[in-house]
Amino acid sequence: MLSIQKVILLTSDFHYLEFRNHLTEIKAELPLKLIEAIRGNMAVPQESDELCESVYGSKDEKSKKKFFQLVHHTFRLTSYLSRNYPSYLTHNITRLETLINKGELKKANELASILFDVSEKIEDFHGACAVLKFLAQQAYILEDKTSAVRHHKRIEEILGYESTLNELYLYIRQNLNFKGKSVLSDKEMVNYLVNLKKLRTHPAMSVSLLSRYAWLYSLNFLNDERFYSKEILTEINELSEELDRNNFVIFSFSDDIQLNVDYLKLKHLMYTLDNTELQKESAHLIKKREALRFWKNYVNTPEIIFLSIQCSYFLSEYNHGYRKDYNKNLPASMKEEIAYYRERCVEMLNKPIWEEGLHVRYINLQNIYCAFLILGTEQDIRQAISNLEALLVNFQQIPFHRLYDALFATLVLGLFFIQDHQAIQECYKRYEKLTAGLNKNQENDLTVKCLYYASQWINSNRKQYLEKLQAVLNKTKQDPKLKQVEVLIEDIADYFQIDVK
Repeated sequence: MLSIQKVILLTSDFHYLEFRNHLTEIKAELPLKLIEAIRGNMAVPQESDELCESVYGSKDEKSKKKFFQLVHHTFRLTSYLSRNYPSYLTHNITRLETLINKGELKKANELASILFDVSEKIEDFHGACAVLKFLAQQAYILEDKTSAVRHHKRIEEILGYESTLNELYLYIRQNLNFKGKSVLSDKEMVNYLVNLKKLRTHPAMSVSLLSRYAWLYSLNFLNDERFYSKEILTEINELSEELDRNNFVIFSFSDDIQLNVDYLKLKHLMYTLDNTELQKESAHLIKKREALRFWKNYVNTPEIIFLSIQCSYFLSEYNHGYRKDYNKNLPASMKEEIAYYRERCVEMLNKPIWEEGLHVRYINLQNIYCAFLILGTEQDIRQAISNLEALLVNFQQIPFHRLYDALFATLVLGLFFIQDHQAIQECYKRYEKLTAGLNKNQENDLTVKCLYYASQWINSNRKQYLEKLQAVLNKTKQDPKLKQVEVLIEDIADYFQIDVK
């Protein structure tokens, strides 16, 4: 029997409908046709040739070759169940017990056989152990000592896999948490890296993959210079590909290991790629797969980081909203991209997850959303200004000092786009008061300053603001990291005919 047949025979009505709906949503027409053919005759499972004919209308060699490729592809698509419902086979243990208690031993053993095969393949250790316990006890009752011992030894191996997985999770949670201090010294953690490498060849794929992730994450956590090498990027890419090839393998519920690996890749690329390449890679990571369903209950921090990179890129490249008819001249493809990221922000902001303790992340995401808004129409810009001013009022009791410069940079840019010079003057005074004595991001701080000086020169034509704007421009020319501010000043100077050198 084919692996995909076994999976479909083992799924409950709920999980089958979930999988079927998923295939419909992703427009996987042939996989959908295949599972419907399998499910349509549960009592007497069909042979491969029959299923092939059901899907392709023929069972000749050419059709059979395509059919077996389809079978493999459809089985990999069950990753939707493995990731969102890692216990989707568990109800079969109750089915097994029910069949035994009804005296249907043959059916029970048939169920046990296919359940164990699938459980082993997807590494559902709980399900595999439950089947083995049943088989071991049955062998004991039938006085088959050899089989009973073999089953118990296999249980011991699988429990060892689970124990190793738990040790890995314990290590990650205890030692790789940026909010807390590791219980291991840096030297001890370096020694632990050696042990992690040994687990790469572990017989359980889940252990091998998680150990490789833990090794990479440890280098990142330790700020090890090796993390930014080409070899590590290759390792990250290989791990990502291995996860994709084995996407049906089960990990702990709500552990989005692929997203965590994507985050490590982005962290690496932030130090090795220019803005345009980084934006393209970040866009690919955001769009390449559907978010796991459990995220609707939590703050998806990695996705916020991905969105912030997109936000930074678009603000740097398309921050010329002060130009007449700028929005009308913006390429349609860019408008679609910006609209897409705005929608992603709105989806996250509308989730009922923003409780006490998450205010800073909420403020950060709101600022990202407003940054995408100011790249839209005048109505969008005014909405962004209103949202940002509301944040500064409603959350004034919340300590979010590290976000002040980013928030004000977005707010002043929006005000500059609509040329509200009086509001910019008031906003700048508030900015200077709130950020006095604080460490500020230099790019954000100089963005606020150059917009204020340009605004005041446009509004009053006073020489002192021209001199201050010139000083900011001179400063940006001395530091390549401030190139975006330099470009902004020069474009503003060109458009408003400000005589800076």
